[in-house]
Amino acid sequence: MKKEIPLKLFCFELLFKDGKSYIGEPFRTRRKVLVESVKTTHDVARDTILIANQEEVSNEKRLEELFDEAVGKGLEGILAKKEDGVYKPGAREWNWIKYKKSYSSKINDTIDCLILGYDFGKGKRTDFGIGAFLVGIYDENKDCYLTVAKIGTGLTDKEWRELQIKSQKSRVRIKPKNYSVNKAMECDVWVAPAIVVEIKADEITKSPVHSAGLALRFPRLQRFREDKKPVDVTTIKEIFEMAKSQ
Repeated sequence: MKKEIPLKLFCFELLFKDGKSYIGEPFRTRRKVLVESVKTTHDVARDTILIANQEEVSNEKRLEELFDEAVGKGLEGILAKKEDGVYKPGAREWNWIKYKKSYSSKINDTIDCLILGYDFGKGKRTDFGIGAFLVGIYDENKDCYLTVAKIGTGLTDKEWRELQIKSQKSRVRIKPKNYSVNKAMECDVWVAPAIVVEIKADEITKSPVHSAGLALRFPRLQRFREDKKPVDVTTIKEIFEMAKSQ
């Protein structure tokens, strides 16, 4: 497989070398030492270890061009760093930022989904009892719900608590018969059709693990839709139309 998919290691940061810590050094120094430390032929086809491309940018237009180039190659975006910024583990403080694809969404509309179930939380989310929740859309022809995303990020503490309270009220012992869920997306707890949520996503992609055959990329909760019933959620036909219009 290494001939079909040649793995490469792209080095983009150096924090420690030969007994010396570079965490407190400015990025320009860390980059200089990194370049001196990694020996390459500058041939991507031959080298296994390479240094990530870098360009100094002084205007917004060029930054946008680099971002578009990265997204055009199928990457998530670019990383922007201050030349004089130090490295602070666990904090950015604007010394570096991720300029990601999620900031340029291909989908203008939101998607109304039904919460089908959830997984137990770990770490901090143990307090909420929910670590991720599974959402689906409606198949009118088969009168069933198909999965499109399992969401574990993007909620505030208040939203996690609200979701936990709502889910407890609708919790059921076994998966409802009108839920079409692939084994890989099975939940720890199933929820009866009751909770409708509005989801914002950046893209709709093909998916072998979701029963809709499509998945929401970077899904995040916008709000709970108390005004909508389970049968009012986005349909499989509408999702495919949205995917085509991207």
